[in-house]
Amino acid sequence: MIKKIALYSLLIFFSLSLLSFSVLAEENDDISIDVLSEELNIEDPGILSWFQNAFDTIQLWITRDLVKKLEEEIKKASRQMIKAREIVQNNADDKNLQKKLDKINGKYQDLIDSINNRVEQFDEENLNSEKFKNFLDKYTDHQLKHQQILEKLENQVPEAVMEKIREKRQEHLENFGEVMNKLQEREEFKERLGNILNDDQERVENRIRKMEIIEELGDASKEEVKEIIEELKQERKELFNELKNRKQEIKEEKKQESNGNNNNSDNEDENDSGDGQQGQNNNKSGSGGNK
Repeated sequence: MIKKIALYSLLIFFSLSLLSFSVLAEENDDISIDVLSEELNIEDPGILSWFQNAFDTIQLWITRDLVKKLEEEIKKASRQMIKAREIVQNNADDKNLQKKLDKINGKYQDLIDSINNRVEQFDEENLNSEKFKNFLDKYTDHQLKHQQILEKLENQVPEAVMEKIREKRQEHLENFGEVMNKLQEREEFKERLGNILNDDQERVENRIRKMEIIEELGDASKEEVKEIIEELKQERKELFNELKNRKQEIKEEKKQESNGNNNNSDNEDENDSGDGQQGQNNNKSGSGGNK
């Protein structure tokens, strides 16, 4: 009987160990970080953000500068992304979460559609201006960051909501690829994506995630965009490999850090146990002396 109990105990311990290892491996595989509001050139959620959004709406109405209108709209779209993240972080189990996210997604999509419609009305002079090219750099960067935000939300919500977010994320990604392909020459599109991945001012975790999203774009898009992404991966092969190697290094660093924290926790438990045992011995010794 004792042997059976011991055997069952070992089996349970082994199963729990495998489960813990699996969870730890999954955590170490995720090196993504939150996109900061300032990285989208907007404010953190709050009263200041509300007032700034209202001010940008007025600017959108009164400015005659076509590129300025685009810049105001991409800021407003970014605020919708940050708002969605805030709602999920505050209460991911809200029974009305899907309804709230659908409302935000509707506003976001209206802004993106407005950007695309404005661009289609540009004449050749506008499309070739340096100001518009700078906007395209920002638009590409922000669209990839929006993808990062949506992907992280997928892992923080109930499964039914997760499927809806994933579906919308794929739609946004495909639309982004098609629009960007229309707005620029093939080589310019590749160069713009490559420059974003090679931006040393960007946090490396963001650059790694953008690389993975660009690869997703290649898998999800129609043939022409897919070919562009494949050409980019071949032409910037060294850069892609560098970012993939850096991801492995970060995962190893996280694993070592996690193991170090576990060892420290074990040592603290042992010290607590030792202190308790010492206290018991002292009590026994004191009892013996009193006798």
